[in-house]
Amino acid sequence: MKIDFNKFIIALAPMAGVTDFAFRKICADFGADMVVSEMISVKALEHNSKASEKMLREESKSIRAVQLFGHDKDSLINVISSNLLKNFDIIDFNCGCPAPKIVKNNDGSAMMRDIEKTKEIISALVRFSNKPVSVKFRLGIDGVENYIEFGKMCEQAGVSFITLHARTREQGYSGSVDKNAYKKLVESVKIPVFWSGDIKTKEDVEYAKSIGCAGVMIGRNAIGNPEIFSTLKEINPPYTKKDVAKTHLEMLKTYFKTERTLVAYFKKHLMWYVKSTKNVTLLKQQILQFSTLQQLESIIEKMD
Repeated sequence: MKIDFNKFIIALAPMAGVTDFAFRKICADFGADMVVSEMISVKALEHNSKASEKMLREESKSIRAVQLFGHDKDSLINVISSNLLKNFDIIDFNCGCPAPKIVKNNDGSAMMRDIEKTKEIISALVRFSNKPVSVKFRLGIDGVENYIEFGKMCEQAGVSFITLHARTREQGYSGSVDKNAYKKLVESVKIPVFWSGDIKTKEDVEYAKSIGCAGVMIGRNAIGNPEIFSTLKEINPPYTKKDVAKTHLEMLKTYFKTERTLVAYFKKHLMWYVKSTKNVTLLKQQILQFSTLQQLESIIEKMD
């Protein structure tokens, strides 16, 4: 599916442990124009990791992006030259993850430390990919805010669009994004710029539009709340929160091999889904103790 930048894009941002194939489909159902997978290791895919390959399952009908991370150019070329990514429309390259274990391995935000070296990797990704390439990054790392230089490099490397999360690596997800940074980046490059971070309201979306952003990516504010896409687009939600939880769980039954792993994974999602329910504290305590599908389903049936 081709992305039309003449239309403002409201997208689901990639989130590890959250944006599984089922949640992506649900968000697309609620109006997300684009959905992005959890970030997936290029090295793991190259070495035929079954767990990583499972993450490539895709069933949404919106624009579908897969987010990859890794700093080895040859591994990246091997993966994008294979048939592994056939279900996706866009390859998104992660240069922004702040997680210590990712940065320690010179991936994610660490890619902003050496712009010339990263340019070689991104240029190879663009050259060998038969899909549009985007790059997601932050303000900077190690006290250096080089996002303008980094964005210009991405443009020179031939990427189709860039996404800025306007916090530094050291900030993680604390504090507020630097709203001025998005405007500066838009004015510094000719390729489309997406805003990621702190998008909650229609007013936030309108402000991003007003400064020339091509779209927004919504992450944490969509967790347990796919309705945000319907709200922002002013369309009727296709089904209720109870139906969302039920649909999500049903789809995951075809993904996890055992009841134990499914229950362990879905408990966090269910706690997010019930966050606006009465007696939520007690509910969450109960959910934490659950060990069976029947217990999860009993809570879903009681949802408003």
